[in-house]
Amino acid sequence: MASKDTTRVAVFFTHGVSLELWDQRGMLSRELAFYQALAQTGLDVCLYTYGKNDGRYRDLLGPNLTLAEKPCHCPASHYAFMLPFVYWKRLRKADLLRIHQVAGAIPALLAHWLWRKPLIVRAGFHWYRFAKRQGASWLKLKMISLIEWLTYKSATAIIHTTQEDADFVADRYHVPRAKIHVIPNWIDTQMFRPMSVDKNPRSVCFVGRLEEQKNLHALVEAIQGLGAQLIVYGEGSLRESLEQQARDLHVPVKFRGHIANKELPRALNACEIFVLPSLYEGNPKALLEAMACGLPVIGTNVEGIASVLQNHETGLVCEITVDSLKEALTQLLNDHDLQKQIGDRARNDILATSSLEQAVQTELTLYPV
Repeated sequence: MASKDTTRVAVFFTHGVSLELWDQRGMLSRELAFYQALAQTGLDVCLYTYGKNDGRYRDLLGPNLTLAEKPCHCPASHYAFMLPFVYWKRLRKADLLRIHQVAGAIPALLAHWLWRKPLIVRAGFHWYRFAKRQGASWLKLKMISLIEWLTYKSATAIIHTTQEDADFVADRYHVPRAKIHVIPNWIDTQMFRPMSVDKNPRSVCFVGRLEEQKNLHALVEAIQGLGAQLIVYGEGSLRESLEQQARDLHVPVKFRGHIANKELPRALNACEIFVLPSLYEGNPKALLEAMACGLPVIGTNVEGIASVLQNHETGLVCEITVDSLKEALTQLLNDHDLQKQIGDRARNDILATSSLEQAVQTELTLYPV
C-alpha cells in the first residue's frame, strides 16, 4: 500500500493487450522488467490491462507494482471507454498517467481530461506509419491520426524510440520539439550478454513475427547455397509458406516457434549470426538483444535499422534484396575475425546507449511530480 506521499503512476496498456497475451508471446518478463525497475525507484506503479485472467500474474509483479485487470467480459473496444469509470476511485488518486503505446491512448485521454493529470506518452513505433505501410483503410488511418493528434496535444511529455519518429511527430502534428524525447528501447544487459555456449556452426538466426514486414522469403532464398542453416524464432501468418519455400529450395531452416524471453539469450548465443531483413522497423528489440549478446548482426538499410547500426562497425547494413542479403551473409560466415570485432563493438554500443537502467533514469527526469 502506497503512503499518501508516494507518487502514483497509472500505466495504460496497448489496446487489447494483457499480461496473459505477453506471456503467450514469450515476452512477459521482458516487458514487466521496465515497470518493476520503475517501481523499485519508490514509485507506486499500477498496470491497467485488458486481461480478464491477469490476476494469476500478481505474484510476479514485485514491490510497489500492482494490477488493475479487466473485471468483466466485454470487447476491448468497449472497455477502453469504460476503464476510467470502472477504476474511478483509483485513477482519481493517481499523480501521473503513462501510456505504454499510443494505441492504448483512449482510456488515458479520458482520465487526463477528467482529472487533468500529467500525461506521459510513449510510442515504441509510429502507429500511423506502420498502419499505412500495412495497407490500413482510409477510415482507419483517419481514426489513428485523430487519436495521435489528441494524444500528442494532451501530453506533458512524449517518448519516441528513434529520432525519425520524433521528427515525424513534430512535423505532422506540429508538436513543440521540446516536448518530444528520444529514449531507445532498453535491453536488460545482464540477462542479454555473451555466454560460454557451444555455437552451431554456420548458423544464422532470426527472431520476430513471421509477416510480410520482416522480408523472410528473401532471407530464406539468400541462405540457399551458403552451406548455412537458418534458425527462426517466432510465429505468424507466413510460417506455412516459408516452410514450403525452404523445402522447395532445399534450404535447412528450423522453425522453433515462440521462445520465452528468459530462454532467448542462450538461444542467441548458440548462433553465429543474427539477421533482421525487414522492410521497415521501429526500434527493434530483437536486434538490440542480439547486439547485447555480442552477436555480429546484419540489418537492412531501412528506417529503424540503419539508424541503429554503423556499417562494418556494429553490424553489416545491406539492402532488402536477396543478392545483398546473400553478400552480407557470405562475408560474415567466412570471416570469424570480423564476426568477433563486430560482435564486441555491438555489445559495447548497447551498454553505452540502451541499458534498462539508463531508460528508467532518463524517463524519471520527464516526470513532473
